[in-house]
Formats: sequence, C-alpha cells, structure tokens
Amino acid sequence: MHTAPKRCPTLTEDSAACRDAAPTAATSGYVALSRFVIANGMSASVKEAFRNRPHLVDAAEGYVRMDVLSPTDRPEEIWLITFWTDETSFRAWHHSHLYHASHAGIPKGLKLVPGETGIRSFEHVAS
Repeated sequence: MHTAPKRCPTLTEDSAACRDAAPTAATSGYVALSRFVIANGMSASVKEAFRNRPHLVDAAEGYVRMDVLSPTDRPEEIWLITFWTDETSFRAWHHSHLYHASHAGIPKGLKLVPGETGIRSFEHVAS
C-alpha cells in the first residue's frame, strides 16, 4: 500500500516533519528545477508574486513541496524547485489547466532574458 508523503511547504516548518516529507531510498523522488532571469527590473514584483502565490499546486497528486530561490549575487535570477513523488505526477501537473491558472499572478509586463530560461529534471537522492 502506497501512502502519500507528508508535505513540507516551507522552510519554516518543523525540520523533522520536513525530513519525513522527503522521498526515501525505497520511494525515490523527482525534482523539477525551473530557472529564469528577469530582464526588466521586476525582480521584487516577481518575488512578491511567489510569496503570495495561490498554492494551486499544493493539492496536485504527487506534489511534496516548492522552494523559490534567488542567488544573492544575481537577484534577477529565479530558481523554482518543485519536489514530487514521481515524474509522472509532475508531468500531469505541468500539462494541467491548474498549472496554467497558477501563472495568472505573474506581474504584467514581465520580460525574461532570452536563452536564460529552462527546466531541468533530477532524481531526488537524499535530504
């Protein structure tokens, strides 16, 4: 019997609970890292949009958690890291109408640096 992992939505959650949320060697896991660079000085607005996101992904099958990072030496760069129980769940979310709806909060007028966007796939090995 497979049970869904406990979710760890933020870094402020209890650390033991967050460790319990991570896939184990027996379950493995999948991580998607989306990276983009903001071209037109809207970094603060984009970061605020992530802080106030509608959390539509939180109920997606196989979703574990999401982290949004920005390098301190390049604040216009954003890394969006989502953790999943498996790649199939991520792909289903990525092609869903809720995925597209989750982008409604993107600040109007946002421009990205061409050639500086991408999605990478990772096997989650350990936390």
